Amino acid sequence: MKKVILGLLLIVVIAIGGSLYYLFTNIDSLVEAAIEKYGSEATQTSVLVDSVKINLSDGAAGITGLTVGNPAGYGFANAFSLGEIRAAIDLPSLQEEPYIINEITVLAPQVFVEINEDKKTNLNELKNNLTSGSTDAAQNTKSQADDSAAEPRLIIRKLTFADGTIQAKVADLKNKEYKLKLPSLDMTNLGGSKGATASELASEIIKRLTDRASDIVKNDIIDAELNKLKAEAQQKIDEEKAKLQEKVDNKVDAKKEAVKDKAKDKLKSLFGN
Repeated sequence: MKKVILGLLLIVVIAIGGSLYYLFTNIDSLVEAAIEKYGSEATQTSVLVDSVKINLSDGAAGITGLTVGNPAGYGFANAFSLGEIRAAIDLPSLQEEPYIINEITVLAPQVFVEINEDKKTNLNELKNNLTSGSTDAAQNTKSQADDSAAEPRLIIRKLTFADGTIQAKVADLKNKEYKLKLPSLDMTNLGGSKGATASELASEIIKRLTDRASDIVKNDIIDAELNKLKAEAQQKIDEEKAKLQEKVDNKVDAKKEAVKDKAKDKLKSLFGN
């Protein structure tokens, strides 16, 4: 009997060891699959990743080639292309929630802004998708309050977007494409003291990033083009005013000359010439 029990224990240990080995040797692909699955569900667009590299002993993680697809009905293939992402994890915090990520740096992000003929913006639609996704996730979490698989809570101490660019086009401006610089964007203490779910953090980060990009597009493209059109219109008005003034001046000069000629004729008649 003891041999049977020992045999079963051995099988259990081997099974657990095999599972842990699989987990740690395949963690990169597991995280990549999770990002694509849950990211696509949250944004309701296609989320893809080129590669994930995680070093658990150093608490470091790297993600390259993460793209977030555009909502349907827009010309650009993506709404975001996040280049290279580097993260530093607070390893002691992994013992209990909220888990802490000390720093995330996103290098060379690209933001694609598009305003269509219906005056709708792709980034606003993406934000709406994330908001509805967060609401669904919150409802699911509430209904599964006692479920051990509930979404974990996280804190991000610092998140930086560096060396980014914005590509934009506006239907009302003949879909001309513009390329602008995205100023460095820093976010701190995301999740507060109690932490937030990944869905909630994604919504907050995307909201801040899209707000910044939308403001730049408004100021540097839409307002700039409007000011340019106003300046061109004012120039035409000034030119027309100048032409009218010239005509008025010419008529005044002609009248003056006519008066002078009349006066000369009267003088001539007085002196009999």
